Amino acid sequence: MLNNLLQVSLAEFKRATKIFQRKRLRLGQVLLAYENGFLSIETGEVTTVMNAVGEWQGRAIFSPEIMRAIAMVPPLQDPVQISYDGTHLLIGNMKGNCQWYSVSQAFIENLENPSIIDLLAMSISLPRHEVKGSELGKAIRSAHEKVERRIANAAKQLQDLEITEAEIRSLVEARIATRLQAGKPPAP
Repeated sequence: MLNNLLQVSLAEFKRATKIFQRKRLRLGQVLLAYENGFLSIETGEVTTVMNAVGEWQGRAIFSPEIMRAIAMVPPLQDPVQISYDGTHLLIGNMKGNCQWYSVSQAFIENLENPSIIDLLAMSISLPRHEVKGSELGKAIRSAHEKVERRIANAAKQLQDLEITEAEIRSLVEARIATRLQAGKPPAP
């Protein structure tokens, strides 16, 4: 297993995660990524970045409740340690389940006409610096907005069947995970 361990100064961690303390802030699934000395945490319309040191070979997606809890009660140790043990994400002393994706550059380069699922998969596997401010980044943001609208609409329409937004979101996330594992669109 590869070593997935990062360290961030406590002061910088508190500064960067303070935004997640806002009560009216609507958080979606949280993406944690590390590239070129910067740890980024993204959820919904919010992205925060902090300096970090260490090794990290993938992307972790985890529950927004974990992010809000960590922001409200930050770890005490300095530096804050963030690690992935093969099944769980550990931030300070808080351990939680996460979905883990290895970065697959070949997957990204082979896509010519990405579908909405491909765009969502790219948002997880594509290096952040290639997304921010690019045309591809705009397409990915547009795909995320479209999916959020569709999930909310589907939940509203399926409310009578007692199907929740969380269940619909879980189906979308499973499809994205399948796309990332396969590295290509599933056969029709």
